[in-house]
Amino acid sequence: MDRFSSESLLDKREFVRQVITPTTWGKRLANYIIDFILSYIIAVIVMIIIGVVWGALIDEDIISNIDEINSLVDRLITFFFQITCYYIPLEYFSGKTIGKMITRTKVVTEEGEKPDFGTIVGRNCVRIISFEVFSFLSETPVGWHDKASGTMVVDDIPLYNLDSLRQESINFYAEDEKY
Repeated sequence: MDRFSSESLLDKREFVRQVITPTTWGKRLANYIIDFILSYIIAVIVMIIIGVVWGALIDEDIISNIDEINSLVDRLITFFFQITCYYIPLEYFSGKTIGKMITRTKVVTEEGEKPDFGTIVGRNCVRIISFEVFSFLSETPVGWHDKASGTMVVDDIPLYNLDSLRQESINFYAEDEKY
């Protein structure tokens, strides 16, 4: 039997589980700070655009009525725009927000796969919990939104697939035989 046969290799899920570990809390904190600032800016811009368009179409000055909105309602509206205009699109299509792009991290399922749309939405809805941002500041930086959705943030390094790992081992042994 060939020493590289599929029977002698690990099952794909076992292989991936051995490689995938959460990133550091420092990177998670950097992600949070960068993403919070950018998502807030984008949410405010989108809300201003909607207010201007609304005012032009409906002939009502919605922007001047913002002072009358309850602060909790204001926070919920801003949160809604942050997750719908920033977190969900970026994490669903690329697995990364801008903060994760800068820190070279990405969101994956516990199996190392790209999360589906429902998982991304669920993950981001948990962010509304007060103090949730501090939940990843532990020895194992997996936040409540990660645990609730079965995801984690990992360093974005290319994982070897079994074919490339096999080819590298063949090359290694071929070079070793030269000496």
